[in-house]
Amino acid sequence: MRISWVPLLPAVAALAVPSDDSLEAFFRRQLPEHPTDVKTIKTSNNVTIRYKEPGKEGVCETTPGVNSYAGYVDLSPTEHTFFWFFEARHDPENAPITLWLNGGPGSDSLIGLFEELGPCGVNKKNESYINKNSWNEVSNMLFLSQPLGVGFSYAEKAAGTLNPITGSYEDPSFAGIDGRYPVINATAVDTTVLAAKATWEVLQGFLGGLPKLDSKIKSKSFNLWTESYGGHYGPAFFDHFYEENLKIANGTQDGIQLDFNTLGIINGIIDEGIQAKYYPEFAVNNSYGIKAINETVYNYMKFANEMPNGCQDQIATCKLTNRTSVSDLALCAEAGNMCRDNVEGPYYVFSGRGTYDIRHPSDDPTPESYYQNYLAKDSVMNALGVDVNYTQSNNEVYFAFQQTGDFVWPNFLEDLEDILSRPVRVALIYGDADYICNWFGGEAISLAAKYKHSKQFQKAGYAPFLVDGVEYGETREYGNFSFTRVYEAGHEVPYYQPEASLQLFNRFWLNWAQVGDSYPVFGAIAYSDQGF
Repeated sequence: MRISWVPLLPAVAALAVPSDDSLEAFFRRQLPEHPTDVKTIKTSNNVTIRYKEPGKEGVCETTPGVNSYAGYVDLSPTEHTFFWFFEARHDPENAPITLWLNGGPGSDSLIGLFEELGPCGVNKKNESYINKNSWNEVSNMLFLSQPLGVGFSYAEKAAGTLNPITGSYEDPSFAGIDGRYPVINATAVDTTVLAAKATWEVLQGFLGGLPKLDSKIKSKSFNLWTESYGGHYGPAFFDHFYEENLKIANGTQDGIQLDFNTLGIINGIIDEGIQAKYYPEFAVNNSYGIKAINETVYNYMKFANEMPNGCQDQIATCKLTNRTSVSDLALCAEAGNMCRDNVEGPYYVFSGRGTYDIRHPSDDPTPESYYQNYLAKDSVMNALGVDVNYTQSNNEVYFAFQQTGDFVWPNFLEDLEDILSRPVRVALIYGDADYICNWFGGEAISLAAKYKHSKQFQKAGYAPFLVDGVEYGETREYGNFSFTRVYEAGHEVPYYQPEASLQLFNRFWLNWAQVGDSYPVFGAIAYSDQGF
């Protein structure tokens, strides 16, 4: 959930005044050259993959012997999804494949790549550097820009300009030409359910070409990790992927079968009906003793959540609909606006504190998005095989999701509960300084989930999460489900605690416990306040 602008209250968290660095990137835009030496694969499932190997041109992952591939999965003449795949630095043949998705909706997964857990970052000098705590230390990593219009992905592309207010393409007759941008129909994929279906097709297309792209990758072990609006994406995508995979396994559908391993959600918004009440609470009773709003604003936020026809009532009305007709979607959209504008939103107007880190002032852009200028370099664009200007967050996509009320749809907790009944592991991880998807709400989600072992999970206490004897947080864990609060971390947990985040991820897919300095999990595990 990357905010680009924050207006006074309506559609709060949709848009934010750009920093000097993002303005600099905007002013540097130009019509890109077409890439050279692009290779093409035609897969057995009739998908075209266009790609280059950016590491061989000195872009991002330059660790000797570690290959990377970037380009497009072309499902049709109007569906071109950008991917960037990195081999694991160790034993890529047998390492799992992990799909990373950022949220938004409409925010690009390269945020996670460059700012959090990818093989490289970018400094203020517009130079890349190797990230020693990259998750490709232990896993093959796939980053997708989705849905279309996000990142480098496009349906069609045209020369023109990008409106800095709406974030959408403008025809050159209106505003001239400063680049080449994606042209999309944002309503084609305007719900998480539709995005799940679209992403599964892209994933299958990519996997169909993987033997030709990188023949050394043999593993079919699959992880999905995501963040922020990934609280919607993670459960819905994983549930849909799992169901489609079953069809492949029983022979009723063609495709590449995967071995599903883990779902990880970092600071996710999963169910607004549960999480909304914790916005005012976190604003005044957070982990850091910061009282970000006064009593009047606090009481207003609580009242807006609980009053007749307030946030909770409107969410309940949305839940009663089938969410298929225009009128149904309008009711859900109104519920989303009510909750975001009046329960979540007053904090942005009155606190002066950070959206993603309550410890910081609101005008502190942590982490810095230096990588956007890096992706505007001719040499980098050519190495990636792209000729459209980069779009970190597409507000057309954001507003399309907003208009369907996707934010308050109730099915994501249900999807999570379904997943917990399956032989996979689920991790909820929350940095304890984040406001927008705060850990109070995340903990409430973990305790509200209804599945076979929910009572045992609820009774389990917290135990320290340690790395090399240092306590980085605390974990409640039972069986295949864990909730971890990470200390001294904002929204993008791997940015704040890179070593701890890598250990969390590594332990989880290896089926090791999260608590202590870790050990293998054998059957169900539980921890009480006195130990385990």
